[in-house]
Order: sequence, then C-alpha cells, then structure tokens
Amino acid sequence: MADFRPTASQQAAIDARGGAVLVSAGAGSGKTRVLTERLMGYICDDAHPVDLDSFLIITFTRAAAAELRGRIMEELAARLAADPGSRRLRRQSALCRRAQIGTIHSFCANVLRENCHALGLTPDFKIADEERAEAMRAAALERTLDARYDAMDQLPGFRLLADTVGAGRDDRRLSDLVLKLHSRMQCHARPEDWARRQVAQLKAPAQDVAETPWGQELLSWAKRTADYWSREMDRLLEAMTAEEKIAAAYTESFSITADGIRELSRCLDLGWDRARACLPIEFPTLKRLMKSPDPALSDMLKARRTACKKAMDGMKDTFYSDSASLLREMELTAPAMEALLEVTLDFDREYTKDKRSRGLVDYSDLEHLTAQLLTNPDGSPTETAARISRRFTEIMVDEYQDVSRVQDAIFAAVSRAGKNLFMVGDVKQSIYRFRLADPAIFTEKYLSYSDYESAKASEPRRILLRENFRSRREILDGANSVFSLCMSRALGDMDYDDAAALRCGAKYPASVPKPELMLLALPESEDENSPDKTALEAELVARKINSLIAAGATVTSNGGERPLEYGDFAILLRSANTVGGVYRRVLSEHGIPVASVQGGGFFESVEVSTLISMLAVIDNPHKDIPLIAVLRSPSLSFSPDELSDIRSADKKADLYTALLTAAENNEKCRNFVQRLDALRGAAADLSAAELTWRVIEELDMLALCTAMGDGAQRRANLMALVGLSESFEATGYRGVHRYVLWLRRLAEKGQEPSTGGSFSSAVQIMSVHKSKGLEFPVVFLCDTARRFNRQDSRESVLVHPELGLGPKLIDLKRRIEYPTLARNAIRLRLEREMLSEEMRLLYVALTRPKERLFMTAALKDPEGTVEKLRTAVTRPMAPEVLSQAQSPVSWLIYAALADGGENLTLSYCSTSDTAESTELPDARALEADAAMLSELKRRLAFRYPYAEAVDLPSKVTATELKGHAEPDPDGERLVQDINYSFRMPELGGEERRLTAAERGVATHLVLQYMDFSKGRSLDGIRSEIDRLRAARFISAREAEAVNARAIERLFASPLGKRMLAAEKPMREFRFSLLMDADKLYGDAAKGEELLLQGVVDCCIEENGELVIIDYKTDYVKTEEDIAARSELYRGQLMAYAEALYRICAEPVKECVLYFLSADRAVTVYKKT
Repeated sequence: MADFRPTASQQAAIDARGGAVLVSAGAGSGKTRVLTERLMGYICDDAHPVDLDSFLIITFTRAAAAELRGRIMEELAARLAADPGSRRLRRQSALCRRAQIGTIHSFCANVLRENCHALGLTPDFKIADEERAEAMRAAALERTLDARYDAMDQLPGFRLLADTVGAGRDDRRLSDLVLKLHSRMQCHARPEDWARRQVAQLKAPAQDVAETPWGQELLSWAKRTADYWSREMDRLLEAMTAEEKIAAAYTESFSITADGIRELSRCLDLGWDRARACLPIEFPTLKRLMKSPDPALSDMLKARRTACKKAMDGMKDTFYSDSASLLREMELTAPAMEALLEVTLDFDREYTKDKRSRGLVDYSDLEHLTAQLLTNPDGSPTETAARISRRFTEIMVDEYQDVSRVQDAIFAAVSRAGKNLFMVGDVKQSIYRFRLADPAIFTEKYLSYSDYESAKASEPRRILLRENFRSRREILDGANSVFSLCMSRALGDMDYDDAAALRCGAKYPASVPKPELMLLALPESEDENSPDKTALEAELVARKINSLIAAGATVTSNGGERPLEYGDFAILLRSANTVGGVYRRVLSEHGIPVASVQGGGFFESVEVSTLISMLAVIDNPHKDIPLIAVLRSPSLSFSPDELSDIRSADKKADLYTALLTAAENNEKCRNFVQRLDALRGAAADLSAAELTWRVIEELDMLALCTAMGDGAQRRANLMALVGLSESFEATGYRGVHRYVLWLRRLAEKGQEPSTGGSFSSAVQIMSVHKSKGLEFPVVFLCDTARRFNRQDSRESVLVHPELGLGPKLIDLKRRIEYPTLARNAIRLRLEREMLSEEMRLLYVALTRPKERLFMTAALKDPEGTVEKLRTAVTRPMAPEVLSQAQSPVSWLIYAALADGGENLTLSYCSTSDTAESTELPDARALEADAAMLSELKRRLAFRYPYAEAVDLPSKVTATELKGHAEPDPDGERLVQDINYSFRMPELGGEERRLTAAERGVATHLVLQYMDFSKGRSLDGIRSEIDRLRAARFISAREAEAVNARAIERLFASPLGKRMLAAEKPMREFRFSLLMDADKLYGDAAKGEELLLQGVVDCCIEENGELVIIDYKTDYVKTEEDIAARSELYRGQLMAYAEALYRICAEPVKECVLYFLSADRAVTVYKKT
C-alpha cells in the first residue's frame, strides 16, 4: 500500500483540517483510500496524534463499514511491518476493532441505549424486524380506523375523507393512504410539526394562486417552458432562412406562434389570470409547400412545431381554471386532508404505544428519537448533543448524497454545528430517493461552500475529486458525452460542467472500441411492451458475449492482457426483479454461466419452489397444489400416469388421503409417506434453518442440483434459502406455518436474496442499484427502452416534503374526480425529481465498466425513433426536451446523435442477428410396416364424440355476440372470431387523424364521465369535453374528434330526456357472470358453462324496471342501414339484459340502441 501517490485534490482531502469539508468524489476517484489516508494522517501526526476511537465514522451499509475497517487494519499492519516498535500503531490496531465505524442506525441505537431514561425507553429495547413492524402497523391502523368509524357522526372531516379519496369497496384504499403518508412523513425530523404546517397551509387565506406554494411552482414551471419555446421558435425562424422557399411558406405561421409565446412569458410575471388569458396559443395552418427544397429541414421544422403545440396544449390544461376557482377548490379539499393528517397522527401514536409496550423500536424510531434527543424544536443542539460532540475529534460521513433531512440534523447536532464534519459523496450517484434520501442537501452545501484553494481554514470548503482510476479513457469520454449533454441542475441536481466531468487517471494499454448503443428492431409481431421483447434483447446480449469470447477479445489484468472470461461480464438492469429471470434463462440456454445478485427468478426456480412446497406439505399435507409440486419434482419424479393412479385410489378424497390409500400397495408411495411422516414428526423440534437443511438432505437436492443445468447457481439458490431461514429465526417467530407464510410474502414483494454464485466464472446479472460501488471489466446496460415508472404521481393523494398534499377534488353527487392546483404542482415536481433520479441511475450504470460498455434497447422502429429524436438535438439538450423522454434510451440516442460518433457508437440490430439456424438432417424413405399402418389409420379415423365442446370458449364478451341474437338452427358457431388489428405508432411527421374506432372510444369516454346535467346545451357539452381533457380522461386529439352536436341531439331527444330524468344512471357498468352455453351455442353446448363479460354503456331505472341504452357511433345513412345494424347488435343487448336481470334482480323492460350519427333511437327489445 506504500505505492499510493495521491493527486493534488486527494492530498487536499487528506490534509484539510478545521471547519466543515465537503468532498465531491466522482465515480472511481479513490474515496475509500482517501478516507483511510486521512485517518492515518490524524493518528500518525507527531505533534497532535488522535486515537481512532475519537472519530465517528458513518457509512451507508454495514458491508461498507466492514470494508473500511478492514482497509484501516491493513494499512496499520503495513505500517507496523515497516516500524515494528511503534507503540502508537500497536495501540491504534487494538482500538480499531472498537472504533465507531458503522451505519447511522448503529450510532443511533448506541445513543438511545445510553440515554434511554430521557426518552422513556428500556435499556434492552429491541429493533423490530420489518415483518413484525408491518404486522403491528396493520393492527394499529385497524384500531385507529375502527375508532374513527365508530365516531363518524361527530367527525364530518373524516366522513368526507372516507367518502372521497378513501372511498372503495372496503377501507383498503384509505388504509393504504394513511400508511403511505405516514411513511413519507418520516423524512422530517418532527413529522407532527410538518403535519400541522400542512393543515395551516391548506387553510391559509390567499387572494391569488401566486401567493400559494403550488401556484408559485406551476408559474415557475410555465415560465421556464414558455421561455424555452420562445427561444426555440426564434431558432427555428432563423433556421428556415437557409431556404427561401421554406421561409416563405412557414415564417408567418411560426412568427404568430412565437409572438403568442413571448406574450405568454411576459404575462406569467403578472399573475395567473393574466397568463391564462394568453391561452390557447395560436398555431395557424402552415402554407402548403408543394415540393420542399430541403425535406430534412422542413420535416424538422414541422416536428418541432408539433412538439411546441403539444407543450402549449399541456400549458392550457394546467391553466384550466381561473385563480379564484382554483383557490375555492383547494378550500373544498381542506377538511378531508386535515382529517387524513389527523388520522395519520392518531395511527402513529397508536403504533408507537404498541411498540413501547413491547420494548421495541423500528428503524424510523432510531433516527427520530435520536433527532428528538439531540435537537431542540428550533433545530439547535441540546446539552446531550453538546456532550456527545465533545467525544469526537471529527465526524466522517460517507455517501452524504444519500442522507435524509433527519440524518443531516443528527450529524449537525453532534459536529459542533458542522464545524468538525467531513462529508464525502457524489450527488450524481444519489439513487435512493425511495429511502427518503434528499440529494438537495448535498447540492445546497456544494453550492454554498467555497473552493478549498481560496477559502479560509475555518470556512466550510469543498474539494472535488475528478480523476477516475477505474475506467479506460473511452468509457469516461462516452460517459462525459452523455452527461455533459443531458445532466443539469434541473435534471440530475448537478450541472455537468468541466468541474464535474470525469478525468482519466488510470493507465491502460492500446485503445478499445468506444461504448456502443445497440438498438434492436423488434419483429412486426412484437411491440415494446411485449414480454417476448425481453427474450429477444437477452438473445442479442448472449450472442454478443459469446462472440467476444470466441473472437479472443482481451482485458487488462495484473499489468498485462488476458482473454475475456464469462466472469468479466455484468448485465445491469433498471428492474432486475422484473426481467432478470429472462436474461438468466436465455444466457443459460446459450451455455453461459450466470450468477444473479438478485432479480433472477429466485422463488420461481425449480429447486427453491420445490423446497418451499415441501415445507408447505410438512405444515399441511392436505393441500393438493404443493403436494403435486413435490411429487412431480426431480427429487421424487412421479410421472403423470403415477399421479393418475394415486388419484384413482380414492377419487373423492384430497390427494394426500388418496396417496395414503395408494401407499398400501405401492412401494414408491409408501416410501415417500414414511419420509414425510419422519419430517413432520421432527419439524416441531427443529429450527427453520435445521428443518430447511433436513429437507435438502432428505430430497438429496444438492446432488440433484449439481447434475442439472446451471448447477452452481442452483446450489447457490439453496444456500440463499438457508440464509433466509436464519433471517426468519431472527424475527422471533417460530413454526413451519409462519415460516412458509413469511417466505411466500417475500416472494410476493419481490424481496429476493443475493444468491452469490460463482462470480469469478459467471456473468453477473444485477440491478443498477446493486451495482453501485462495484466495477466490472465489461458491462451491458440492458432494457433501456423500459418506460419510466410514474406510479408515484398517479396516487389518489400525492405527497411532497415541501409542497405537502396534492388531493383530487371529488364531486360526491356525480362521482367525478378533478385535479387540483396542489395536485398539478406536486405531480410536476415529483415527475421532475423522478427523472432526475433516473438520470443519476444512468450515471451510476455508465461508470461501472472498466474497459467495455454496451447499451441495448429493443424498439419497434429504431431508425424511425432516431430520426424523430434527431429533430430536437441541441448542445446542450434543454431539460424541457429531455423531460419528455419515456425511457433512458431516448437520452442515450440524443447523446449519440450529438456526439456524431466521436465517443459513442450507434448500431442497429435485427432479430435475424439473434436467430440461430439449425440444419435439418436429410429425410430417408422407410419401408411401411403393414400392421403399424393399419393401426395408424384406425387412430386417425377416430372422431372425438364431444367435438362441438372443443370449440366452446371458456370466456366470451358481449361484443363478440354482435350479429347473433339466438342460436342458429343449423348448428353453426354463433360467436364470431374477432381479428384484432393494432396500429403501428406514428414516430414522426404530422399527426394522423383518429380512426373511426378511436373517435367512437373518445365519444364513449365523454358520455361515461361527463355531467349529464350539462348536456342540455352545446356550450355545456363543450365545457365538459374541455374539463375531461384537462383532467386527462381524454387527450387533446380525442377532444377535438368528439362530435359535441351529436351529443347535444342525444340529450334533446326523448331518450335523452329520459336519461336526464333518471335519478342514478349507471354508466359503463362492467359485469362477469357464468351462463349456460346452450343459450348461445344451441344443443351442441348443452351441459356446458361459459363466462360472459361485457360493459353496458348506460342503464336507467324507471318504475322499478331497467332500461338498457347502448350508444353507437357507426355511420348510418338509410333506414336499411339502421335496420341492419340494429339486428347486428341485438344479440349483444340481449346478453346485457340477461346479465343485468341476474345481477340487479330487477326486470329489464327495454333495450335501446342510439345511433349518434343519425340521431335515431331503435328499441331492439321491449317487455310485453
């Protein structure tokens, strides 16, 4: 370790003393070595030596703490070898084992045990595992809600909450709301204070939207968007001057739009209503250009104009109402939100009481109780904090970009207001937002601290470690190309400038190919959401790996070069739990050894599922499914015929009882029953781990796994399950039944263990999160076309640490949901934070490889996608453009296009590149055996006696009954086969018109969600269409396609007046029910049942009888057309009548078709 030669910035980080120091350590910059050397500098200082136990060293994980402790011990051992007589070094070696090097939770636990009396804790408190904590939360929440329901008459706010955002078939939706809000409140040092601030904020009087935090957020977003498009339109106007003919055709329209956007930008500074008056922005029709002199230029101009129009439509939807109305809407949501906060606080108190009564704390308690102990309500340190801080010469915190506000408050309290705080991190690698990490903490310090070189010793200073000692120059140049273009404060929380760019500090021999973005073209039969597209992409990766090894590609090792091995490869996935198993399977099929860190289908693997099934059988052998799984497993290998014989032994009993009967005369069955009895008898006296081992030995699973394909991985899976059994024991629970339930709950949550595996000789598959801090010679970043997860911004109540709660406004009478001012603001902020984290995840992934990097994506039309994105490329890319991306591959394509091949390679692949041709052997003529030929003819002549039943579907939709009202007397099949056709996505150019079917869907959506009372006037209908568009029930294009006048005619008709008079019309009523198949298929289907599903457009009740109404948007001209269409749909409506009669127990008196295009109502059934 003596050959370490620090760079100037590393030396500064080692030597800096006095005052807070923030080290921004880029990927591969040697931060662990810097931490070690800094400690050595302190303890080996001749003038002022400091003991190791005078430091508080916080790491993100226990593994990182163990690694750092090991590095320190190695360094001390090396120095002792050079100076064996040093008493100081010997003393530090002894102190190292007890030095405070650990996680924030271990530090908090120590502080709480030492000061338990001040918080009413017992000194021997235990930390509840998540399984137990979850069960306690559920019980506490049930008690809390029961108390509220019992007192509902005195709690109008809670009643409103339960009837609106918490409404559902049961209280599960409300329970989820409370639990999620409670979880997200934990990012605050004092959650109760935060909740009170939110109530005050909801009730705060305001004269204008701009006075609220939500209005300020939306106005700020709108200003940025308008300013960007103003600049962009100016750029486009300048660009079109290159071709006089294009400029003559387009300048006028573009100029009008540009002027409108500039005026919008000006008015955004003047308030909400002034800005709203500027919308919508005018986009005059472009003059026709008969033949463009520069098609690429004109296509680019049209594509950017389309993007601008989409952005301005979004702006119009955001400014859907005036300031006063939006403020009134927020007032209406306040009582329910106040009740939600009160319920959540009540739940927290109930949960806390339960924990304390059991002598437990959870991980959140560790932080919050420590913060409560160490800080006053105003954030200043307490006497306890001052006492603790005097113990430490310095507080060192690694991975500071991933701390939460609570943790930051704790560190500030014990570091003399931050004056002896040494922080190391990299905001570009902050990827734990879901754990309440707040990268803004690091960014705030980074921007406010002074550069080390120019600051005084007592001032907070920052030091940048930019040299990367991990990767080849080609890797770093590729990463710099991507992030200098795409990462910014707005998208990534850091401007990727020269100071942030990675510099090459590693020395490698000859150059290698640049990082490559491989775009796989999916076949026509697949789309980007198809499960098979993952297998096709995995196929491409498998072939590339094998081709690199076959070609003799090399990597650097021990100062020289050696051929690539499978263990040099890593496949990184954004969602390894989702698709990791597919990659593992495909690679295994290609003979490639695989080791999955997680996400490789662990619980679905044969060996693990068999073992869990056997445990379930030990718990209760009368469950047929796990018993069959065990009997059919490779360990027992019961054939289908043998299982059939067992079933025949006792047809009326369950399978286990039949197995006992069969065991009387069947040796194989008897042997298994005896082994099972022995295991069941022993289970009560064995721990979970001992029982798991016993089952593995009893079924000889290790030997079987070794003999199977991918044997090393299968054995690793079994070892991982043994590890899980030990974790189960740590929960304090006992018993086979609880053990099996615990394992199944882990499987449901996707919480798979690290399976280890032979990493030295196998390709590793892991998530990007798991790869953080690791390095690999060759990396494949795959599945980059996977869409970003926007689930957080779709919840019924959005939650944000700064902006508070964002509910929907729900009209109780009409059961219609509206977005609110707060919801729109919080949704925008959450999406921006999500995209920033996705950008940082991409940074982590692209900085893992040492020598080679491949990025893959499977797209329907890669070349079309690239050309579409090319029109928006600028240097750097605007966040307003990047935020429209649906997946990381868009960012990578932008970077590759802007780079122009200098540092990144863009390649196209097709599935033919992944296909494997197999040569078939020549067919040979054989002499026919007469007896065999006769038998074959006899078998082929056989006719199944129930052939008609074979064609019966198990499920049929009412729509499929179109054209068939009654069974056909000739016995022909009555249910049509439906041919589904899927339209290819439009990837560029002018938007296509909606098809007739799409216009029909849009019309049905309006009739489903509109307020019928507004149907009495054309203006009312149009306002409802605008509202539904703003609420995103329909798109802007769908809104334009809806024929409002046709809907007006409907409500003006006698049928429409009946609909308006109805008290509670049912709309889009979905049903599923079993019915006799012979009602649809005639006598051939007698005795069979099928599942009928359908959706009734509208149903009204008149005098205790039902009237079914079905809207049709078919274009009909003549009476003959109407009659033919009515007959066509009669079967569908009769199915509706049958379903509603059975479901509602009310007679159907009438079924009516209404053709909107002809303003005609046709009664196809009327009760006589």
